[in-house]
Amino acid sequence: MLAECLIYIAIAAVLVGVGSMLFLRCMETARNFSRNADDITGALSVGERWRADLRRATDTPSASEPGRADLVIPVEGGHVIYVFENGAIWRSEAGDTRWTRLLDRVETARWNSEKRTFATAWHFDLEMETKKKNARLRPLFSFIGVAPAEDAR
Repeated sequence: MLAECLIYIAIAAVLVGVGSMLFLRCMETARNFSRNADDITGALSVGERWRADLRRATDTPSASEPGRADLVIPVEGGHVIYVFENGAIWRSEAGDTRWTRLLDRVETARWNSEKRTFATAWHFDLEMETKKKNARLRPLFSFIGVAPAEDAR
């Protein structure tokens, strides 16, 4: 009778241990999904804000200094500046001395222009940091837009 009781206790301990391990693994997976969803939402928000600023452009956007990851967009009343620095995307608008941090955990960010037949297309390529070194998927985002000032030419 005592041996049967010990066997039942051992089986219950194994089941509780396996159940706890599975629960913790599911919680970690849910946390990773939540973080990925936040990263995707943040990247899409920054991309759409950049495209809105690009649509407001009054002249041709340009990189302010060679070799730096920044973009100056001339708008009515001044300019909007986007900068990639210290793993984050920063934005400043004319007349505002403060920089707004738009997105954290950014691996790389690039603004490129591509001459097309009737306009210049602007690309904003964004790569988010991965938690794992050998991640199967790299979170890459690419946005494209055309400034209205260039579209009219």
